[in-house]
Amino acid sequence: MLITILRTKRLILRPLLFSDLNAMADTIMADKEVMHWLPYSHLCSTPEGQAYLAKGYLLDFIRPWKENGFGMWAVCIRDQALGAVGQFIGYCGFLPEKIAGAGPEIAYAMGKSMWGQGLIPEALDACLAWIFNHTAHTGVYAVTDTGNRASRKVMEKAGMRYKRGVDLYNSVAKGVGLLPFYAITREDYFENIPPEP
Repeated sequence: MLITILRTKRLILRPLLFSDLNAMADTIMADKEVMHWLPYSHLCSTPEGQAYLAKGYLLDFIRPWKENGFGMWAVCIRDQALGAVGQFIGYCGFLPEKIAGAGPEIAYAMGKSMWGQGLIPEALDACLAWIFNHTAHTGVYAVTDTGNRASRKVMEKAGMRYKRGVDLYNSVAKGVGLLPFYAITREDYFENIPPEP
């Protein structure tokens, strides 16, 4: 399957590759502050654990493209003012539906050195534009840790709205509690965001 490359003013979202393993391990898994908000952070205490988790993430992120026609992109620098053009700085895209009728789950993470520059919303906007302009999906959702206010702001900025708390990824059993569940429908997206030119 041919995966579309997305471009924004400052970013390139390209297909994730298994050759991204080291960059993902170094940028995401090796950073305790980034992993604090992501599943399986307890595996990241050693370089071996970081590589193991990065490999698992890559498998989970690449497989849906073939099975579902959507998946995760590598988020890379396009604007040289941010660093080396093409440098891997995170990921953003879609995972298969885990909540019946909600559509694909949108997920994202970015290296801490890139936080606070509006790059995650920029990547998220590109992904939402792609899914609603190029697929038949009628909605998408996202979840985050209850304490991750920055992620909740990103979702709200993208037009997603809080719906309810959900027990996903064994969040209740792990003592995290219900995760904030945000969603956006195709109708709401096009009502609030102009279609791609």
